[in-house]
Amino acid sequence: MAKPTRYPLQSDEKHVQQIRKAIRESLEVLTLPRPDTFLGRKTHEPFPSEDDVGVQDGQRPKPA
Repeated sequence: MAKPTRYPLQSDEKHVQQIRKAIRESLEVLTLPRPDTFLGRKTHEPFPSEDDVGVQDGQRPKPA
């Protein structure tokens, strides 16, 4: 018994175009450099807290 011939529908062509567009966009995103997330990188000195008044070089002052 012969297989029935299947002709693509117009809606199939629209789906194929959508998929190809999604693949193109995905490839563009994948070729971009990795984003800089600043994780683990010190970009500035932290603000001193009220408890750190008189502290120098990370050392606490000795109690008097």
